[in-house]
Amino acid sequence: MLGGLFFSRAKAQDANLTVSLAALQSIKLNTATININFLTEADYANGKSSGVIADQIEVFSTGLFTVSVTASGPLSAGDSKNDIPLSALTLTPTLGSSFSTMTQQLYNTIAGTLYKDVPKALIKTSSGTFNAKFSVNYGILPGVGSVNLLNRPVGDYTTTLTYTISPD
Repeated sequence: MLGGLFFSRAKAQDANLTVSLAALQSIKLNTATININFLTEADYANGKSSGVIADQIEVFSTGLFTVSVTASGPLSAGDSKNDIPLSALTLTPTLGSSFSTMTQQLYNTIAGTLYKDVPKALIKTSSGTFNAKFSVNYGILPGVGSVNLLNRPVGDYTTTLTYTISPD
């Protein structure tokens, strides 16, 4: 006999949940000073590099991105008639040690094509990433690059490289 049992109907209410996503990008240089020291005849004859600067560039991006580099001017010791042209410089990027969610990265070795105030794409990706790290090797190659070092006064020649991240 069911006479004493009552069944109640369940009551329900809906809630709307909104997740808002913002486009975020950041770039950080973990090493801001790079040195290439020409100390021997072999350095001038064979070219020289900084060696790989491990995990130098750290990037966060919620979407596709390009990392570009530009120089403030030629490598200079203060006397413009003895400047070393940017065409002597090479930059070679590779994926660093971090775990990355990226796929289909494109790394552009910049050899002889870096110009003052003209951004040059160094890294392009087809996906976003959480804190990807990139290593860079800086060098002066033999031949044309190291010939640009001859007949220059002894000293330190510097330029400022500016790295920029932009959405694709």
